[in-house]
Amino acid sequence: MSSGTNDYSGWLSMRELDEAAGLAKGSAFRAFKSMAGDLAEGTDYVVLDHRTAEGLAASMTVQGRLYRSSIAPVLLSAATAARVRSLMTASLGSDVR
Repeated sequence: MSSGTNDYSGWLSMRELDEAAGLAKGSAFRAFKSMAGDLAEGTDYVVLDHRTAEGLAASMTVQGRLYRSSIAPVLLSAATAARVRSLMTASLGSDVR
């Protein structure tokens, strides 16, 4: 999806959420997928299409914001990122015994 803008300042990537939480790659994505049915693409998240956002994705990769292996990176709005963080924290707490 391309929303017609390349200004995703304030939007967060899965890598940024994983690293901020100190969790393994894929942790934020799993949390995101568990709530994806309640989210609206273009409002809550965007998928950077490799055909139309190649330059943006490359720039974000160089900045360390995306995993190098990302083919269709997902960026989350600040509100959605907060929900994902909350879910990641809750699942982290349930893993600790």
